Amino acid sequence: MSSRLQTVLAIVNTAAIAGVGLTLAGHQRASDEALEELRAQVRHASEGTDAKRAAAETAMRLWAANAARPPTAPHARPGAPEAAPSGAAAAAEDPGEDVPPAPPIRPPPASFEQSRTRVFNAFAAEPVDGDWSARASRTLDDAFRAHLPGTSRVKSLECRATLCRVELVHRAQADHGAFLMNGLRTWPGSVFIANEAQEGDDYVVTLLASKEGTNPPL
Repeated sequence: MSSRLQTVLAIVNTAAIAGVGLTLAGHQRASDEALEELRAQVRHASEGTDAKRAAAETAMRLWAANAARPPTAPHARPGAPEAAPSGAAAAAEDPGEDVPPAPPIRPPPASFEQSRTRVFNAFAAEPVDGDWSARASRTLDDAFRAHLPGTSRVKSLECRATLCRVELVHRAQADHGAFLMNGLRTWPGSVFIANEAQEGDDYVVTLLASKEGTNPPL
């Protein structure tokens, strides 16, 4: 038997007695080469004694088991502080922190009577803008002349800084509906119908027209 094989078998016998297997190779290519070398040693050992052949086979099995075992992560050192939890984990552990406040309770929308009172009060409190009030009065007067039914008339018309208050008198409610469809298309602002009432034979409508770019304080 060659001196090389004797040396290898002596190392294998020593490892079997001590109970220490071969360590995992760091690279796959080196591992494959080591496995092929062990297989060759087993084949050569088959020509020797049974004890030597069994020791070589045991060494190869230990190597294969270590090669197939995934490396384990190093354990944390005793006494090492644990990693701080992430922001999401901290929020889950302490639900009392950073909880968004409840949305404020919104008041209910104003009723029609409340809106009408606000608009009337705003008109009464407004000063008169001479330039705008004159232009607004002409625009409304032209619309009334062009679209009011022959049986309807303008009872009052007054413009101030951003609002115009108008009272129209119709013979029937249907006359007012037809006028609204066409009569105020030339007005650039919004129109708020504040009141409709039957007064004897007349159907009286009160409306407030607001300046372009503004809205009545509803």
